[in-house]
Parts: sequence; structure tokens; C-alpha cells
Amino acid sequence: MRTLPSTSRHHVPRAAALVTLGLIATTMSACAGGPGAPPAPVPATEAEWQALASPRPTSAPGAPRIALATVELTSALAWSTGSPVSASLGLTELVAAGLLRRADVRFVERRRFAAAADAERDGRARPRGAPAVGVSEGAEWVATVVLASLGAGQSALEIRLADAATGAVRTSRRELVPSDADPVGLARQAVAGILAALGSQGRLPEWTDPLPNAAPTTYRPSGASERAVEDFFAGLAAEEAWSWERARVAYQSAATSVGFVEAAAALARTARLRRGGTLGES
Repeated sequence: MRTLPSTSRHHVPRAAALVTLGLIATTMSACAGGPGAPPAPVPATEAEWQALASPRPTSAPGAPRIALATVELTSALAWSTGSPVSASLGLTELVAAGLLRRADVRFVERRRFAAAADAERDGRARPRGAPAVGVSEGAEWVATVVLASLGAGQSALEIRLADAATGAVRTSRRELVPSDADPVGLARQAVAGILAALGSQGRLPEWTDPLPNAAPTTYRPSGASERAVEDFFAGLAAEEAWSWERARVAYQSAATSVGFVEAAAALARTARLRRGGTLGES
């Protein structure tokens, strides 16, 4: 299993980390079964879920409300993710988690909120375990990202920032990355490009990120292992099906990889949704 060299030392908050490690220990013994479908994980207690459900960051004054349309891939990723969700969806959610943890932007859930709101309007029953739709603030900006191969070992992240009300593209950027870039490093570079695009529009408030390598100005390998990326994608697949316990176990496993703050952000979101949060607010 390949692990890229780490260039950062991010850590999951201590309380969440202790719960994470404890729950992983209990679920590993439950999941060490024979062939076939894996057994259901040992359920977390309500106290454990509460410890994991850290609140969203308080937005800085003037933080722009931004939604993410998609991360489109015009060529395959160099890494195998071993997941039932697509690489495009996985990268989209890695970028979303990278924005969700920040205070200088207010991330607005768009994809799942819109699907749930449409289903509610059509009178369709909410899937078992699914959270309530809630009320969305609405986005001011919508970002789109395209990953394109340039050849000679290089790729580019083409980032566009559009006015949510009119759909007009206000600015675009290109971020160069190596063709074998790891998915977490790619997502962080996309976040950095989105932030730079907002800054060019005078819409990014002052905020000092305690984890500067979570959105570096130039590409850096994230240090997340391939197994951790696979676990993140598995957690996303479970969360898409509102399978809270399986999502928790997979995200917790991913979050133990050095500096994988996006997995910690997704885990906290899962816990908030599972404990009664809504798609529009969590």
C-alpha cells in the first residue's frame, strides 16, 4: 500500500480523536468476519454520536455563501479508490468537506439538498434514515472544477466561479497539479483555487486557517494513504444511502490517516445529520 510523504501535521481535535480511536477498536473486531457481505458495525452510543457531532465553524463576518456544482474528470485518476461511488463524486465531496471546515466561507449544500427538496415537492416518501431537507440559505456563488490532463506528467484544475443568481461566470483560474496527484491533494488545490477566485472578487474575509496546508497555494501531496482515501469513499457511499453506522466507521478509519481533516469534517457532518440535523443546515 503506497503512502505519499506527509508535508503537514494536521490533527483531529483531541476529544473527537479519542472517540474515533475507541470506536474503531470496537468495530474492527465486529468486522473481522468471513467472506460475503461485511457484518453490521457495532452501533455507537448516543453519547459517542454527540461527541462526534462537533458544530459547524462560525462563519467570519462577510463570509460568502458558496455551493459546489461538481468536480468533472476528463481523464481517470492515477489512484484507484476501490469505491462504489464515482471518482468525480468522491472528489466533489472531498472539496465540499474542505470548504465545510472553513470560517472564511459558508458552504451551502447543493447536490443532496436539491434532490431531497425535489422529492419532497413531488410527494415522494423520505428514504429510511434520511435527514429532513430543512431550509437553505441559498448560495451567492457556485464553483465548478474540471480536472484535465495536459500531458507530460501534468494536469490542470480549471476552476470557474459563477454568480448563483444569474449563472454568469465571474472569474476562472487554472491550478497546475502532477498527473499522479493524490485525490486529497487534488481536492485541497481545488479549494485553494476557489478561495483565490473569491479573493479576486473581493469576497474573502480575513481569517487565519490553523491548518494552512489544507489549502496550499501550490500542490503538495497530502500524506493520506490509499487505504484512507478508499475509506473516505466508502464512508461517502454509506452516507449517500443514509447508512449512518457504516458511514461513521469508514470516516473514522479514514480520519486516522495523518492530516486527513476532510474525513474529520465529513464525520462531524454525518454525526450532525444522524442526530437530527437537516441537509440545509448541516
